[in-house]
Amino acid sequence: MSDYDAIVVGAGIAGLGVATQLQQAGKKTLLLEMYPKAGGRMQSYDLPGGYRVDIGLHMIEMGKKGYCHELGTRVGKEFEWAAFSVTLDLYEGGKWQDMQTFIQLTDEEKTSFIELMKGIAEMGEPDFKAWDSRSFDEWLDRNGLTGSLREVWENMSMIMTTIPDAREQSAGECLYIAREALIKGRAVLIAAYPRGGMWGVIGPLVDAFQEMGGELRLGARVEQVVFEGRKVAGVKVARRGSNPIAKEWRFVSTDLVTAPLVVLALPIWHLDKVLDFDRRYSPLPGWWLKRIEDIRGERTGLLGYIIATRRPLYERTVFMSALKSPRTGLPLQAFAPTAFDPGVAPPDRYLLVTDNVAEPWELEDKFNLARLMEQHWEDVKELYSFEDGEVEFAVPYYTTGCDGLARKPGLTGDFKPDVQAPSVDGLFFAGDTYLGRGLAIEGASRSAILCAERILG
Repeated sequence: MSDYDAIVVGAGIAGLGVATQLQQAGKKTLLLEMYPKAGGRMQSYDLPGGYRVDIGLHMIEMGKKGYCHELGTRVGKEFEWAAFSVTLDLYEGGKWQDMQTFIQLTDEEKTSFIELMKGIAEMGEPDFKAWDSRSFDEWLDRNGLTGSLREVWENMSMIMTTIPDAREQSAGECLYIAREALIKGRAVLIAAYPRGGMWGVIGPLVDAFQEMGGELRLGARVEQVVFEGRKVAGVKVARRGSNPIAKEWRFVSTDLVTAPLVVLALPIWHLDKVLDFDRRYSPLPGWWLKRIEDIRGERTGLLGYIIATRRPLYERTVFMSALKSPRTGLPLQAFAPTAFDPGVAPPDRYLLVTDNVAEPWELEDKFNLARLMEQHWEDVKELYSFEDGEVEFAVPYYTTGCDGLARKPGLTGDFKPDVQAPSVDGLFFAGDTYLGRGLAIEGASRSAILCAERILG
């Protein structure tokens, strides 16, 4: 008899979402997380003085109209949302401008733009699939977009994909995101901020899982998925404090925890940490292993700052963007969390989160990363007109894989790995690198719903 009915590895939004749905359905579920707190790439931190910050720049596509909110509703939790952003401010010519000011259209151009929006709103999944292997740059060319209107679209598609070059962006995914926003919010890009930051989503999911009787183990590192033939048998978990040898030279001792069902809520670039990719020993088919190996390097990167100040640096409840920063030359994204929810900072204190979109290789060399951080800091001071003395603190951060599998042609829609492993029984996946359209957290939420539906039938 197994220890559990199901084991879920990874307590980010996808792992929490799947685990809670399985527990709700009556399956005795164990959720294992290697970090000392839940949240994955959505972790939040309470800092001295009354600040709450997230890992970098996070907003959630669609808010209460999206799959993230639906995930909470499915497990009995209603997330609270602060203000929504349904527009975009752009930096051009040394100043920030709202989109309406930036775009100057003739009556004829306005008519064409409206017709284009109507066409996107009427698109369906076959249309997105037809563009999944083609670039957004090609779609812009096909529709004759030029000038400031094209630049706005390129800013929005950069935000949708975290990829600077429209030639590298999947048109199918960009059009899907735009269609959802147009239908549900009458805008091309909708961003929302949960009250209390990302913990406003993660906290209620943790509560739901534990209230239903689920077991969450933090600081538990899974070393291997165990199979008996072609059936999942459980996982091996690193044993704590059992080996005094320095980590670099230590062979990890493990304990077996058994279950006939394992869900790996890990990004595909971490699968080789828990699955044996040696074709001689793996029960998984070679074609699937090769596919994962081929695409696991396809991710995007960010570097930036979480800045606390004694005066607001930006007060509009909008997302901000620039295609090219003055010094780094990289695209910029930013928003002011306290403009959306003043409760994430103490009274009379304000937060601004900024980032540059970068290729992972630009962040892997620590010296190049340091240069970019210095340049980005000077860029941010210029763009928001402040001096070092006005800053309470500035927390630097960087990440690769910030938005899951890169939204490039041939990597979106049905090209993404399925939520169910082929040729073996009992192995599933969830997260923003697996099947499920949508931007980052929204895609991870949809994947969690798809995974649970596939398991439960």
